[in-house]
Amino acid sequence: MKRPFTFFICTLLFFGCSQQEKSFVQKRYEDVDDYMKARNRLIQAELAMRIDAGITLTPEEEEEANRRLMALKQEEIERTREYFPPAHSFLKSKTRQLINQSPILEIMKRMPKGGILHAHGSVAMGDRYWLIEQATYLPNCYIYQGEEEPPRRGTLRICEEPPGGEWFLISDLRKAADDTQKFDDRLYQSVTLGEEDLDLPDIWTEFRKCFARSFGMFSDKEIWSGFCRKMLRDLVEENIQYIETRGGLGGQKIIEEFQRDHPEFKVKYIYSASRSLSQEKMAESLDQALDERAADPDLVIGFDLMDEEDKMNTNLYFINDLLEARHKAEQRSITLPLYIHSGESNWMENENVLDAILLDAKRIGHGITLFKHPLLMQIVKDREIAIEVCPISNQVLGYVADLRNHPAVLYINSGVPVVICPDDPGIWKSTLSHDFYAAFMAWGLDLKCLKKLAMNSLIYSAMDHEEKERALEFWREKWVKFIAWLNKYMV
Repeated sequence: MKRPFTFFICTLLFFGCSQQEKSFVQKRYEDVDDYMKARNRLIQAELAMRIDAGITLTPEEEEEANRRLMALKQEEIERTREYFPPAHSFLKSKTRQLINQSPILEIMKRMPKGGILHAHGSVAMGDRYWLIEQATYLPNCYIYQGEEEPPRRGTLRICEEPPGGEWFLISDLRKAADDTQKFDDRLYQSVTLGEEDLDLPDIWTEFRKCFARSFGMFSDKEIWSGFCRKMLRDLVEENIQYIETRGGLGGQKIIEEFQRDHPEFKVKYIYSASRSLSQEKMAESLDQALDERAADPDLVIGFDLMDEEDKMNTNLYFINDLLEARHKAEQRSITLPLYIHSGESNWMENENVLDAILLDAKRIGHGITLFKHPLLMQIVKDREIAIEVCPISNQVLGYVADLRNHPAVLYINSGVPVVICPDDPGIWKSTLSHDFYAAFMAWGLDLKCLKKLAMNSLIYSAMDHEEKERALEFWREKWVKFIAWLNKYMV
């Protein structure tokens, strides 16, 4: 139920008054024991605000697993004390292999994580080293080495006929290379972000280049099909059962074939458009989204504005188009829910979160700036608008240097709904398990909170009630097995 503005004001006033009446701070403590009791009451009161306050662990299995997991976490902190990975760019930590050598990462991989609610399709999620190994070994794969743009230097492309100009066959260049492995590694480096990109003046520019250099390889149907199938297998191996994607996953035929072996795996789509579009083009995109939503409302669940917020158009810039789309949806007796990128910024002047809330967004992508707006944060909490938090993405793209300082810590501890998401993991060579590793190690989480975050990915999805119940039941079965494995693993 959505409550009026006056409710929030009254709630804030009541909370302030009640805290004064029942202060945790005493003028006089009888002794240390009295002080420690007051201290414990304050800690418990704060924990009662956290998103996992309603979660109870089973005494014999989950509580024991949590005790062992937290001990292992402390060992991990000691192991990485000289270089704590979440405090440094993932691009640098990835090179050092500290995370990949961690038993905590293995646990995160094994943990049933539920769903992914914020990702940009196979192009952004798939294994790009597989792409290099497969596509660039075709006899008709070329690379552009000219200086004019477009295409960007280093762009890879599969062509039936030689494109001429500054395009060269990769097979010829590989033969001429002194070291084939290093040659392939450089190709991989050109379509992903790594430590070598950290000192560049604009990481977003290099981020876009990774896409631009690789799109031409997807023109080959077999490469695209194999790339998407590999990505789907990898998701299931990472214990992911559901995805809401802003980009294609290979088409319905590939999805349906995959679901024959994995019937529990479900996919839905969020139609997305770039903030760089003109208002006229955005109106066309919204019309297309409405058509696709009307044709298959179970598959196409809503609409999103994406791309770099600080340099492109705001939510407010498209307000006429968004309101008109809502009106058109009403006329067609359908809805067009918004799952909208907002607050992916460091600027206080970024007001996209405010407009996302006013537009009744079902979820907010990133939401980094939300913590700067106490009233908006309270509204998000009350309306149960989940924040799609992408820890590694936020760090790589320059919004949160040290993940211990990520605003999601405040959201989690304040009871604001949060889901952990990977965004574009193929570009920074990560998986959702890496995001969970970072969150677990940097945000003071325990097994109870991990459990809640995994459940949130299904609870705050666009699935209907029956779909959610089935998904949660499947997830619970996997969770019980995970806990059994966890207790055995840490003996």
